[in-house]
Amino acid sequence: MKKSVALLLAALCLLTALTGCGGSKKKTLEPRSFVDELMTQAKFTDSLNELDAKVVPLLYGVDAADIKSAIVYAGTAATAEEIAVFEAVDDAAADRLLEAAKARVASQIETYKSYGPAQAMTLENGTVAKTGSYVIVVICTDTEGAKKVTDKYI
Repeated sequence: MKKSVALLLAALCLLTALTGCGGSKKKTLEPRSFVDELMTQAKFTDSLNELDAKVVPLLYGVDAADIKSAIVYAGTAATAEEIAVFEAVDDAAADRLLEAAKARVASQIETYKSYGPAQAMTLENGTVAKTGSYVIVVICTDTEGAKKVTDKYI
């Protein structure tokens, strides 16, 4: 009986220890590192420039009060390439930012369909996602390179 109890306890301890080593490591997002890694690891066909923080709410059609911080890089109008990382003030604000980002991409798809079908396809293959209080938008011709980076964070 003592052996059974000891064996059961040992098995329970081992199971508990192994559960703590699981692969469900929470991913974290550090906006500047994410953007920098995208800029170096994915191939952008356009020259991206960081937008002034005052322009970002207007560009995305969002309330500035929902944004704790934002980093947005955009190319020229010749391409749809863009990187945006928003840190929302709370979860509800993150949901609103996500919906606004989806709406912006959908609007751009319609715009580019008429004069830049290749860019419309780039937009359709882009990433718009929420992870915690962050919302990211990654529109890049190098979909595969961008995906390798975004998969690390979302």
